Amino acid sequence: MLAFRNYRRVFMYLCAISLIIYGSYIIINKCINKRSVKGMLSLNIKERNLLFPKELTIKLRKQSVSDKELTNMSILGNWLLSFEKSLPLIIQKKKKPYIILIWRHGPLLERRHIRRFTNTKYSPWENCSVNNCLLSYDSQDLNKADALLFHLHLTKSVKDLPIRTRWDQRWIFLTDESPMHTFLYKNQKLSDYNGLFNWSMSYRMDSDIPVPYGRTIPISSTRNLFNDLTYLRNSFVRSKTKLVAVMGSNCSGKNHRWEYIRSLKILLSEDFDIYGRCRGGNTTACPGHFDNDCSALNAYKFYLAFENSNCKEYLTEKVFWNGYEKFAVPIIMGPSRNDCERLLPLGSYLHVDDFTNPIELAHYLKYLDRNIDNYLKFHEWRRYYKILNEHGYFGSASHHYCRICEALHYNSQANKVYEDLDNFWGKEKFCS
Repeated sequence: MLAFRNYRRVFMYLCAISLIIYGSYIIINKCINKRSVKGMLSLNIKERNLLFPKELTIKLRKQSVSDKELTNMSILGNWLLSFEKSLPLIIQKKKKPYIILIWRHGPLLERRHIRRFTNTKYSPWENCSVNNCLLSYDSQDLNKADALLFHLHLTKSVKDLPIRTRWDQRWIFLTDESPMHTFLYKNQKLSDYNGLFNWSMSYRMDSDIPVPYGRTIPISSTRNLFNDLTYLRNSFVRSKTKLVAVMGSNCSGKNHRWEYIRSLKILLSEDFDIYGRCRGGNTTACPGHFDNDCSALNAYKFYLAFENSNCKEYLTEKVFWNGYEKFAVPIIMGPSRNDCERLLPLGSYLHVDDFTNPIELAHYLKYLDRNIDNYLKFHEWRRYYKILNEHGYFGSASHHYCRICEALHYNSQANKVYEDLDNFWGKEKFCS
């Protein structure tokens, strides 16, 4: 019995010693990691040839779109991408207005595309190049409508679609979401809808009816505030009192964006603010989601435009509103860098693919925060381009219904059917 007590006492001593050693290891390891991160952020940065040459000279012209890409675009898509061109020729103009029927979800979509999240009703043809169209939510207009719009994200089943009685109608599928989130109701697949639609309508420029969240278009005169160095160094820079922010209500994403954000928050600490209900963000400063603009974002030099999917051309209001409209430099995760170079002014953004890890990105943001002249080079593009926000959020104009009307006037009248939707919109093909 005595021997047993001695063994038990020795065992308890060993356990206590083990706990002390393990605790010491954890404390030392944390100190080392913290010191190494701080050390990396305090290093003198070398000029990054990956982003700019030593003089930080920025090309301000967009890369040209290939002839093959232009061939695959609709007439409307060509015109929207090539802003310098005059209006397309009207291929077919009816004596009576075209009737556009919004199938089932018209009243719900009105909040964004007609009311712009306000109590005011705006004309869907405001600033539209054509206006010979009528909008209908009434299913009684099925047989006389020239075009039917189906909001694919809200459609519960292919059975929700009507029986087709006119083959000269344009059946259009609309999706503002990426291919990763085409359907809100997950018990369906794209192939269920093969052979039904004539036209596509999405943020992608190769859609029959492109409705990007925003565009940057050249301006004829370079006379603006961004030519005034005094304004830039005083009023503009002084208004940018904070480094970087992100705002989000969707705390997921298959691209692991919130894991990246978590790492940046650890690295940048108080220089990085999170708004919304994700990662313990500020939930009171910016209420209203799409209804109200978040004025708190005006103070930031950079904005994390981290999309929920890494898909072709998927650039949302995160870039065009929370970034460009707020005079912040968007840091993009989502579409490829090649997509960004095709669609955005060069030197107007950062892309996460430019950095091997969050530490390197944090390092570079700190560098630009200390070197204002180099930071301002990310705004030189504003001397040559202006921003068009076309998503209907935060009171901005939506051009969705205008674009349908334009497509009916400008696009080819040749018969077209999407027999294989996965080939055009499949997530396996267009997302990574």
